[in-house]
Amino acid sequence: MSNTDSTNSYDLESKLYSYLKDMSSNLPNGSKLVMQALSEKDYNKEDLSLNARVRRGELNFALNWIEALGFVAFTTSGRQKLYKLTPLGKIVYSEFHDIFHSLKEESRD
Repeated sequence: MSNTDSTNSYDLESKLYSYLKDMSSNLPNGSKLVMQALSEKDYNKEDLSLNARVRRGELNFALNWIEALGFVAFTTSGRQKLYKLTPLGKIVYSEFHDIFHSLKEESRD
């Protein structure tokens, strides 16, 4: 799959494809839930926490993973941050949809 827009071009037929697939598979559940929520709409942190069903205390941890991979970005408006999927995040979410909807069982020790 190849995507071209005015600012970014991602060729997922290259080695990037397997890297992104592996990284998406290894994401914690919170990050996958955040990606699911952001695929529908942009959110501020409070609404994102509610709609993604990720506790507020875990939200920063979940966001760090997907921000570092370049899947999510935010814009600021006053004191509020509005989170959204980046162009790469949209492509990865649509390409690996099943991965983002398969959650791992988390052990409670």
